[in-house]
Amino acid sequence: MIAGGGYAGLCLALFLNKFGIKSTVYEAYAEMKDAGAALTIAPNGMNVLSQLGLDKEVIKAGQVIDYYNFKNQRGKLLARLDLKAVEKFGQPFVVITRSALHRLLYVHAIASGIKIIFNKKLSDIKQDPGRVAAIFEAGSHAEGSLLIGADGIHSAVRGVIFDDKYKEVYTGFYGAGGIAPKQSLGNGINASDDKAMTFTFGLKGFMGYSPMNNREMLWWCNVEADEQEVKQKFSGMSNGNLKKMIADDYADFDKPAPQLIENSDKLVKTMIYDMPGMPQWYKGRVLLIGDAAHAVSPTSGVGASLALEDAMMLGKLLSEYSADDYQKVFFEFQSLRKPRTEKVRYEANKRNSEKKVLTPFQAKIRDWMMLVFLRLFGFKSMDWQYNYKIDL
Repeated sequence: MIAGGGYAGLCLALFLNKFGIKSTVYEAYAEMKDAGAALTIAPNGMNVLSQLGLDKEVIKAGQVIDYYNFKNQRGKLLARLDLKAVEKFGQPFVVITRSALHRLLYVHAIASGIKIIFNKKLSDIKQDPGRVAAIFEAGSHAEGSLLIGADGIHSAVRGVIFDDKYKEVYTGFYGAGGIAPKQSLGNGINASDDKAMTFTFGLKGFMGYSPMNNREMLWWCNVEADEQEVKQKFSGMSNGNLKKMIADDYADFDKPAPQLIENSDKLVKTMIYDMPGMPQWYKGRVLLIGDAAHAVSPTSGVGASLALEDAMMLGKLLSEYSADDYQKVFFEFQSLRKPRTEKVRYEANKRNSEKKVLTPFQAKIRDWMMLVFLRLFGFKSMDWQYNYKIDL
């Protein structure tokens, strides 16, 4: 049984099917939900999808990113990095809407005969030596040999098996984003923005943007703010009021920041959490994967790809052991995956410091360090994140 029908759960179901292992996916929502704006699948995640034969479809549905641009809020280009991802890692960086990725995985899961049951919100878990039962709201239940919690950062599975001992933690930032038509941006977009992901750093916030396709630009932002203050602001906030709040926060940013905000019909808002390292990701016949086990700040750029890696690794291990050896599978899975995810989380939290509120002098120092070090060393220090591969 797989709790959670997002990309981690569906990808796991597809790998299990590939290895001849039967699974059923239980999704809390009443139907497939088009939630969120977009995400980046890094080359390590694309290499996972290639093992399912889905990489070309993902590239077609998304936008390949060939460059990273780094700018300050005045629009000054601090560095432009040629990623050379296919040459170095075998796959590109791809920006894709969450709904497009979700739908693609869903369609392939259904075509593979994988059973997906909606409106199954987990409320409890019961285990005995031979089986595990998932208890859902309204009193229904399901039984299986194993239960995999792939239900995201606010995981119900994690809460049940560990009695709410391990909770997601607010990172100190709220995030928002949207998608704007390119034609509405006028001369705010230039040739250097084509096939590039641009990171812009200001005194009190951060904004990133990239093309989604030939017609649309995706943007997202992070602003440092108190948790309770953000909760009060976000509670019941209309799209118009959110747009005004974001526009005020980014009023000092050079184009295209104001135009991106103004010309986005619908904004996505979120409080940004991560998952501090837990000593163990499993209990009995239940194992956590993806964000349920190790959610990292979006600053990492590889959160979704880590979840895809989890799915492939767990599928592989379950195919190599007998059904009675699930404890060995869980132990080996955590031993292989935890050091990597903890390192990613540590690096992401370090980079979050670049998005904090700064004085003008501090911002000048940050800009200078980016200009010098990125131009000298590029992104070589991050290659370990992207060259990770799992051998089948």
